[in-house]
Amino acid sequence: MMKSVFLPFMLLLSICSNSLAQEIEEYYKPPSQREDVKNNVYPNLNRKSVSLYAGLEGGFKLNYAGLDGSLGNLLGTQNNNEFFWGVTLGYNLDNKWAVETGYLKNPVYYVQTIASGRGFPFTFRIGADLQTIPVRFKYKVLSLDAITKTASLYIGGGVLIGTNANNKSVFTRKFEGFTGNPSRRDSIKLTTDSFLTKKGRAAFELQTELQGRVTNGFYISLFGRMNFAPQGVLRSDLTYFQNSTKIDEASQYLKGISYNFGLLLRFDLAKGYKYKSEVE
Repeated sequence: MMKSVFLPFMLLLSICSNSLAQEIEEYYKPPSQREDVKNNVYPNLNRKSVSLYAGLEGGFKLNYAGLDGSLGNLLGTQNNNEFFWGVTLGYNLDNKWAVETGYLKNPVYYVQTIASGRGFPFTFRIGADLQTIPVRFKYKVLSLDAITKTASLYIGGGVLIGTNANNKSVFTRKFEGFTGNPSRRDSIKLTTDSFLTKKGRAAFELQTELQGRVTNGFYISLFGRMNFAPQGVLRSDLTYFQNSTKIDEASQYLKGISYNFGLLLRFDLAKGYKYKSEVE
């Protein structure tokens, strides 16, 4: 696990180091075209760069499931890792802070196992994809290269709005059979009903992002996010019957905390400058 996380970070830092050579070209440009010099024409005006950007991201989401009751060890639960992707549109001020929104395919799944009595369980992947609109804020806390500023560390937070999070069924299954000796058999039945709930309409997010500038207007980032949602966005209700009499019941549910790890590609669509007077 540590190797899979460490190698992408080393690759990103290598890319950032190679891009330092491109900064030498700025030295040979006229001052009016250089981005690494201060505004000398109007010394009382503070110049800040602004940009409108688009981004494409993807990675893996780690969902965690809980279980209330096991129906006499018939029922089991497993955590689930799912691929996610998204697109973003954002506004950046002076590479200090940014706000963005967009679209995120947000998977909410877990794995349910039911003992079959044959040496291996029945296994079901249960869940749905939330169509989510993220609203995020990012702030730079550290420049890893103080001279060229090609690599930076950001922290941020946001809100995730699940546009299709409603109370609806996503999975139903019924198991029926017989138990006991041949002279007196008992009928048994196990039902499982799984639901997506309205609790997925809103969630909160915290994130860290390691961003590297490859060329002017093109950035690559590695990020990690922690999502906080109400417990039970996804829920399964299971009931065990014997001879039409309810014997036991259990519930499987999605826990409220999940994690996203992935890669972000950012492209500047438009760039300009904002001036503010330093004279009061």
